[in-house]
Amino acid sequence: MLSDYLLSKEDYILTRFVNLLKKRNILTVEDILFDFPIKYENYTVHSIEDAILDVPTILEGTIVSKITINYLKSKLSTIVFQLDVEGKKIRCTIFNRVYLKLKLNYGSVIRVQGKFYQNMNNFTVSNLMICNELDRNIIPIYHTKEISEDKYLEIISMVYRRYKDKIAETLPHKLLDKYHFASLKDTIYTLHLSDNLDEIHRAIQRVKYEELLQYQLSMKYLHYMRKKDYNCPVIDYDREILNKLKSSLTYELTVDQNKVIEDILKDLKAPYAMNRLLQGEVGSGKTIVAIISMLAVVSGGYQAVLMCPTEILSKQHYQTISNVLKDYDGVEIGLLTGSTPAKQRREILEAIASGKMNIIIGTHALFQKDIDYPKLGIVIADEEHRFGVRQRVLIKNKGLDVNYLKMSATPIPRSLAISAYGDTDISIIKTMPANRKAVITKYIDNHHKKEVVDHMKQEIRNGHQIYVVTPLIEESDAVDVANATEIYQNMVQYFGSMANVGLIHGRLKTEEKEEIMQKFLNNEIQILVATSVIEVGVNVINATTIVVLGAERFGVATLHQLRGRVMRSDSVPYCFFIANNPTENSIERLKMVERNTDGFKLAEYDLIHRGPGEFFGEKQSGLMNFKYASLRDDYDLLDVANADSEEIINDETTFTNEEYKTLFAIAKQNYQMKQTKLD
Repeated sequence: MLSDYLLSKEDYILTRFVNLLKKRNILTVEDILFDFPIKYENYTVHSIEDAILDVPTILEGTIVSKITINYLKSKLSTIVFQLDVEGKKIRCTIFNRVYLKLKLNYGSVIRVQGKFYQNMNNFTVSNLMICNELDRNIIPIYHTKEISEDKYLEIISMVYRRYKDKIAETLPHKLLDKYHFASLKDTIYTLHLSDNLDEIHRAIQRVKYEELLQYQLSMKYLHYMRKKDYNCPVIDYDREILNKLKSSLTYELTVDQNKVIEDILKDLKAPYAMNRLLQGEVGSGKTIVAIISMLAVVSGGYQAVLMCPTEILSKQHYQTISNVLKDYDGVEIGLLTGSTPAKQRREILEAIASGKMNIIIGTHALFQKDIDYPKLGIVIADEEHRFGVRQRVLIKNKGLDVNYLKMSATPIPRSLAISAYGDTDISIIKTMPANRKAVITKYIDNHHKKEVVDHMKQEIRNGHQIYVVTPLIEESDAVDVANATEIYQNMVQYFGSMANVGLIHGRLKTEEKEEIMQKFLNNEIQILVATSVIEVGVNVINATTIVVLGAERFGVATLHQLRGRVMRSDSVPYCFFIANNPTENSIERLKMVERNTDGFKLAEYDLIHRGPGEFFGEKQSGLMNFKYASLRDDYDLLDVANADSEEIINDETTFTNEEYKTLFAIAKQNYQMKQTKLD
């Protein structure tokens, strides 16, 4: 393996550079050969006859004057020299890069990128290349700054020549032939040393594809092993009880809801643990799906747990579920949170341990060490992205593999979902219940704010409640957005005589947030000023309006989520986006949300324009920050890699095929790492 060969100071070229490479964690032959360029500069020379004023071009010529430095004013300097290009003298100017003077000499042959300005005798240089350093048209640019490009290429070229015959192929010939990819040996050569952009592009596609394929196959392997290495009870649920519950509802379940329920019931009958993500907009009916799933588990003699990110949401779910299942014998429902009194907690723990209590709702407190679930059949996580690996570990430590249903109101683009949740079955509720009223959404410029104030006053007179969202909680010199405290004071001033105003933001303690949200839920607060912490929260049916200030600072997916806070209203709901510093692009985004109610379309837009961090936060999205591929730019390639990984995992002959050895070694290593985290 290339990783077995360390870079050595004994190589004469490397003598001065081994320590510099170590600082970049380049220690082996594999490290340096796979340290591919971050971009390529194209220095293909154009004829001066083809040059056009103010259009970028590349010229080659000889310096035929002394090099002059001019300091025009603070932070503005120029380097000026004459360049002979095809017998014509051109006055070249370089701005603010005085250090380049050391590389320029009378008689030097250089290539310059830039534009002619004023006339065809004056040229502004944006970049240049000394021809005797790198005699080629396509210049690879690397991360390294301490080593010049020509010297780094010399090192790579030497290492490649010495070890090229030890480069083992990592893709099966079937895939190489299918996509007309070059061998790995030729791909490495092309990415470092080729002077052909078309060849380089094909090589980049191969590297990206292979990285995506490795990742997708690793996800599929997790899925495969979950079905092979199981220790989960088969739940023999009572279909009649479920039909009774469905028929007792005052509304008809949508086609999507019924399909998801059938998928979940099929999972419960399987001998391996369910791992399913249920996506659905706010108000799409995920809760009733969860209730039917829990009743199914209970009817089969097992216990069900619903885990919520906040106590107040736990209480709301407890009330809803208790009301829906109040007429079912043998169903005992409990609420367990961090604030449950000690005596009551002991009683609940005893009821859980005896198996008598079979539906338990609460926060992550549900999985503390002293809680014993003798027959845990399913765990449902509401707003699952609020929980991490630690909760999964706690669940697994309760004994058998457990059916796991994750619910999220955050629409996730398909390309992101198959990557982030590649080891998860995904269900989507897209069809909204017939009784849901569409939110009237409007982008408001600064000149029409008074209309929003008048609307708010009327809604308060009608007995309704209002969210006011601001993105910052303190002054910032960089962004002119009013902070939450100032907005709160303004709301008190404007509406204090007719409404109680509350303030909630991320710096408050959990208990303080819960208390304020409870007051808002109880209608003790009519206007709630908040940062986006209310994006995921309780359902306040009486809240009919949400006003988002500084809306240009939010992505469209987040704006749609915020709008969802008023989607449960029985009255006509309203959402207003007010931009403090609108730009042409931000207005376009806001108007897109204004006219579009499909959260998945908006999510695709955000992925393209803002990246995966918009959905999972930068920390979580970092798990999918590939070295070469990009989920934002390479989603077509991801689809191809996903389909190929599916085909590979479904053909068990590939498991022992030598050509697939590297792919499966990576997949198995990933599986073992995941198992270690959960052990």
